[in-house]
This record gives sequence, C-alpha cells and structure tokens, in this order.
Amino acid sequence: MSEDSGIRELAGRYRLITPLGQRVMRGWDLHLRQVVAVRLFAQQDEADKFVEQARALTDLSHPGLVRVLDAGIADDGEPFLVQEFIAGTTLRARLTQGALSASEVTELGSALGRALAYAHQQGVAHRDIHPGNILLGPSMEPYLTDVGIAESTAVSYMAPEQANGEQPTMASDVYSFGLVLLETLTGRTEYPGDDATTALARLSRAPIIKPDLPHAKALQAMLSSNPNDRPDAATCVDLLRGSSAKARVQTRTVLIAAVAAAIAATSIAVVVNLPKQQQQPLMEPNVVPQRQTVTATPTNPGTPTVNEVADQTPEETTKSPTTEVTSQEQEQEQQQPLIQDQPVGLGQNPPTYTTPWQPWYPWEEIVKHKKKPKTPKPPPSPVGDEEEGEED
Repeated sequence: MSEDSGIRELAGRYRLITPLGQRVMRGWDLHLRQVVAVRLFAQQDEADKFVEQARALTDLSHPGLVRVLDAGIADDGEPFLVQEFIAGTTLRARLTQGALSASEVTELGSALGRALAYAHQQGVAHRDIHPGNILLGPSMEPYLTDVGIAESTAVSYMAPEQANGEQPTMASDVYSFGLVLLETLTGRTEYPGDDATTALARLSRAPIIKPDLPHAKALQAMLSSNPNDRPDAATCVDLLRGSSAKARVQTRTVLIAAVAAAIAATSIAVVVNLPKQQQQPLMEPNVVPQRQTVTATPTNPGTPTVNEVADQTPEETTKSPTTEVTSQEQEQEQQQPLIQDQPVGLGQNPPTYTTPWQPWYPWEEIVKHKKKPKTPKPPPSPVGDEEEGEED
C-alpha cells in the first residue's frame, strides 16, 4: 500500500496508523503482526551511521526499558526507529494532576534507577532524561524510553556541565534524573523554559531542596554541581530506599506513640465514667433434690419387687404407691436373657441389666428329688380303745 492511498508504509513492513506524539506514530508490523511505536527523525548526512548505532540498542533488554526492535531509512531518506508499544501515558501528563506521594516517588525512582543502572553497565548513556521520556504502563509501572538516541538534553533538565558546553555523560543522566524526581515531589519544574537563560540559571543557583522534603539527602547528592560528587545510578536506588525506610520508621514510631496515647486516654475515661454498682445481698442457693429410683430384688423368686423412692419427703413417699408384680410378669422377666460379664470399653456406656440377677444353687434340685413327702399317721381306731378298757 503506497502513500497515494493516504497510509504510509516504511521499508515495506511498518504501516503508520495514528500519531502518538511529536514525530512518534502508532504503527503495525506486517511481518510480526503486532502494534509498534515508530519514531521519525529528520534527514541526516550520516543516516547509515545513525541506523547502525540504533540497531546496536536492540541488544538492551531490561523490564524498565522500552525495547528497540528495528531501525531503518525511509524512501525519502528519513531515519526511523521501531520500538515496542506501551499502552499508557507519560510522566509529564501525570504531573499535570499534581505531585506524587513519597511512597510513589520511592517506587518510581527505584524502578527507573535500576533501568538506568543497567544501561550504564552496558556502556550506554541516556542523554535526555525528562518526564516526556518516561512512560507509565497500565498499572503505572515506569519505562525509560529513547535510551541512547538523543544527541542533546532538554534545556530544563540539563546538567551544569552541559550548560558549559560539555557533552552529556552518565553523571549528567544522574543530575537530570534528580531534577525529574524533585519535580515529582514538588509538582513544579525547577528550571522552567527552553532558552539560554534557563540553561545558565543552574550555574547561578542550586536547586531548592527543603530539609523536610522526602528523599532530601538523596536529591542533594544527585543534584551536586560537581559531576564527581554525584552517586551512580545503582547508589541512587540505595539512597532512595534507605531514606524511605528511615521515613517509614519515623512514621511508624509516631503512629505507635499516638495509638498508645489514645488507648491510655480512652482507658482513663472509661474508668472515670464507670457507674458504681450496688452490692447485692448474699442468698442461699435453691437446691432441688434429685430423684433416684432404687430397685431392691430379693433372693426368693416368689417375693415381689419393691421400689423405693430416695431423696423425697415423707409426704411425697406416701403419694407414691408400690407396684405389685404378678406371676405372669415375673415369668416374662425370667425369660429375658441376662446381660452379665461383658467387657466395657473405654469411652462406652456400661451395660444395662434389664432382669435382676438371681443366684442358683444346684443342691436345691437334688434335695427336691430325694426328699419324700411325709404321710400323715392314721387316727387310732375307737374299737380298739373299748377293748382295752374292758380288759382293765
């Protein structure tokens, strides 16, 4: 598809769709079929050298850096750079809503500092750190873009040695990084403008850093006028984390003291306002006697069972009639099996004896068989008595 159709393609691969910023376009990679960001540059005398340097940046790979995917020259001689597309906004657009909190600056500065330290370890200086070159992803995660691409730094974020005409270095990156963090805390640009007066302003006065500002010591070190006195990017992360930890300890100490004072004040108020309770007279507990039925079983099977009612008053005892056991009920009880000599396991209820136990003596059966019934003696005959009287 040519430019006559209104859609421009670069190198027969990257189709430009919509603008994202100044000389930055949203594009579509026809080969990999993915969205990309395409940055266009003005025509240069040594365009091939620029493309070679840009393609060398494709080896940089870090979670906090926007990756460079490709570089080339358009048909009209304009160099272009292809980067991964980050859906989100820029830090500059976020600062229009106000300054960030100390904890947000800690997370932002730590992530950017680690990404910058990685680029410096690879021998690459950014050379143009400012809020417009810091992207914020969907979850507000920061990305450092255009690493090693720009030839100069924005005037408002230029280091003092750059204002004197020196080339940007890694120490210059630390100074620009410090100005960005200072702006995120205060919500204002320390050196506004884009002319020579703005560039020379940092030579006449140092950045204003209040002592009570979060990360004040870290910012003072990063914004030192002497490049040799500035820490490297990795040390900047440690300074930001250290000052943040100290601030958290101080805040936690103040909170603990405030909570302890509030608890003490509440306790005193409760004790003072506690109403006096009247002493209640002592009363004897009303104990209700429990009823327990005791069954007494005689050894003689012919004797009826007697029920006793324990722990009752005499009046209640007279009201409880004794039950009589008939011979038919006794025979039914004797026919029921006895539950005796069964082991009782731990945690189980003991067996219930439904029929009273009766002893058995084997000799009673023997005596019953051997014992003969007694026959009564016949009465004396009256005839014999008369005869005996006559003889007398």
